[in-house]
Amino acid sequence: MSDRPAISLIVITRDEEELIGQCLKSAWFCDELIVVDSHSTDRTVEIARALGAVVIEHEFTDYVRQKQIALDHATSEWVLLLDADEQATYDLGCEIRTAVARPDAPGGFRIRRVLYHLGHYYTRPIYRDRPVRLFRRALGHIGGVDPHDKVVVNGRIDRLAAPILHFSYRDIADHVATINRFSTRAAAEIEPSAFAAARMFTHSVWRFLNFYILRGGFLDGGRGLYAAMTAAFYVFLKYAKVYERRLRTLHPR
Repeated sequence: MSDRPAISLIVITRDEEELIGQCLKSAWFCDELIVVDSHSTDRTVEIARALGAVVIEHEFTDYVRQKQIALDHATSEWVLLLDADEQATYDLGCEIRTAVARPDAPGGFRIRRVLYHLGHYYTRPIYRDRPVRLFRRALGHIGGVDPHDKVVVNGRIDRLAAPILHFSYRDIADHVATINRFSTRAAAEIEPSAFAAARMFTHSVWRFLNFYILRGGFLDGGRGLYAAMTAAFYVFLKYAKVYERRLRTLHPR
């Protein structure tokens, strides 16, 4: 029996039968697997339970509250948060085991995410994604604004070197559907203003330049161009939906 601190994995799911198995298997170093499922209609729950996960059925509210529900069911000293389309690398598992056993371990750790899409791992900093994903349960909670949840830790935060692999989109059509879904949720959190139309242009152009030039997307060729264009399209669509709400307010039927 190891004397290292115990680790709980928390995941939220809905119809993730293609990915949930590899996600849970990648967390071989965790002592407890917690899955909060939003009434999946496929084999997600069956697969999760077969791999030893505790599954809690809960109607989907939003990403922040859903992940907080998962956290509320965790019992270990440390918690690792993964999405169903993510996998911890083997090196990350070894690093986490060492990190939580340190006598000077902080309140949480940031972990780099590496996106896999279009047959390519985006290892360059075009996606500067290093969220807090490992943290002491007593010091953390789920915050952020839907759909962009984040772990908030009351304490010092360090970084781990090994990454999480992110298998987010099956294809371009799935990516566009995700952009549409997430932009709707993000737009709902923004109060419409007279600047909404201008922001469709200014914010999306800035996002493109940021991704393609400043973050080096041009170094990834066509894939980098695709990443920058879709990032800009997400911002454009978000503010277009805010603008649409403003028009409905100004010109109700």
